[in-house]
Amino acid sequence: MKTNKIFYWIFTILISLWMLLQGVIFTFMQDTIVPVFESLGFPLWLIAPLGIAKILAVIAILSNKSAILKQLAYVGLAVEFAIAFISHLMVGDNQWPVAAVALLILGGSYIFDLRIKR
Repeated sequence: MKTNKIFYWIFTILISLWMLLQGVIFTFMQDTIVPVFESLGFPLWLIAPLGIAKILAVIAILSNKSAILKQLAYVGLAVEFAIAFISHLMVGDNQWPVAAVALLILGGSYIFDLRIKR
């Protein structure tokens, strides 16, 4: 049980810090993200809402106040990472490994969260 908690916190802290950093960049330093969104063909208006959603997802996961919100946060981040992974593959910009790593870290957090609850 203790090992599960250690791995849960390692994965959760890693993904939380990463998403908080991205959330701040997406929300407050949008000019750094604009070229990426343009190269992927995504609308630029999507940058700020994604940044806010990432920050809210971290709050939902770390606060552990609502099981439904926590599940929605995991699902939302997984969908976002999957879309990023596929998008980067489609345009061939060799950035897909970043999204793949994010999916793996998020998956680790989710799996060890489930193991702790059993």
